[in-house]
Amino acid sequence: MPDPSTTRLGLYKSKSDGSELVNYPLDLGQNWDRVDLAAGFQPCTSSTRPSTPYSGKPIFETDTGRSFYSNGTAPASASWVEIPNSSGVFGGNLSLAASSSLSIGAAVLTRTSGGSLNSNTNFLATRTAASDIAYSAIVGVDTFDRLRLYADGKYEVGPGNAARDVNLYRSGANTLATDDSFTVGIDLTVTGRLTVNGIGQSLPKYKAATTNRTSTTSLVADPDITFPVVANATYLVDGLILFAADPAGDFKMGWTAPSGAAFQWSCFGQASTATAGSGSIITDGQDLTSTSFGLGGVTDNNKTMTAQVRGYLTVAGTAGNFVLQWAQVASSANATKLLAGTHVRLTRVA
Repeated sequence: MPDPSTTRLGLYKSKSDGSELVNYPLDLGQNWDRVDLAAGFQPCTSSTRPSTPYSGKPIFETDTGRSFYSNGTAPASASWVEIPNSSGVFGGNLSLAASSSLSIGAAVLTRTSGGSLNSNTNFLATRTAASDIAYSAIVGVDTFDRLRLYADGKYEVGPGNAARDVNLYRSGANTLATDDSFTVGIDLTVTGRLTVNGIGQSLPKYKAATTNRTSTTSLVADPDITFPVVANATYLVDGLILFAADPAGDFKMGWTAPSGAAFQWSCFGQASTATAGSGSIITDGQDLTSTSFGLGGVTDNNKTMTAQVRGYLTVAGTAGNFVLQWAQVASSANATKLLAGTHVRLTRVA
């Protein structure tokens, strides 16, 4: 009876006592065939893996390009452990020790002591379309991702149990926008201009240069005090009128607004019927039909006079311009002036 075959390749061994003659096909040919088959990774297919592999047996699947070795456990079909290689798609789970790193060239991905992933370089997601997702995150068993970052830079956030409901995105050159409400918990510092288009919008107008008008009683729009107003909005109006007028010409003013608008206002100033030194103060209410509201100058047109204007403008369904108009009460060759520094402000309240 021959000696037991080798444990790994099952090579045939004749009797060690020399009583058995050498049989070439059995003792040499068959054994060398098995040695040749076992050299390196044994080629096979995913359906023809060796049925009785030894522990450590390496194989390469020609139909999938994947590599395996047997860990020696039973059954043999469950003993195969995949080895990553560059020829096929890795089909298993790859586990690294907690202190291990994954290096791809100079880029290194490491697990920190706190359990998070750390990289020595940036993360770049190359996507096909701007609307493709570049990054998202969920918490526990969320049914929706709470955070989503798109390839175009748009940022969305939600509660996790419903769709994301707030966003932040680039709406144009040098402009960051959101379609939702924005709350600042501590301080908000604006270095440039603050623009509000809805309730709370402030629209200031200021005369940087004096405008002169002579020999005219026809109201004409001031070149500086014109406001664009939107439909179905309400504005508070306040301002300071600075003018100079010879008592022979004096100063009158009025306002125009879009069709359907209403404007209740008053102007606290000296009446045009005043004497050269002083006169009565006008306090009665006015509206858009008040197109000849007169204010008086004193002495000559070099004396600065002031009047404080306040009002309540309601715009109906038609947008347009809200305009200060003015002229002389009586035609005079001595100019009536609306002075630099005159300013009016609209504040939207509804």
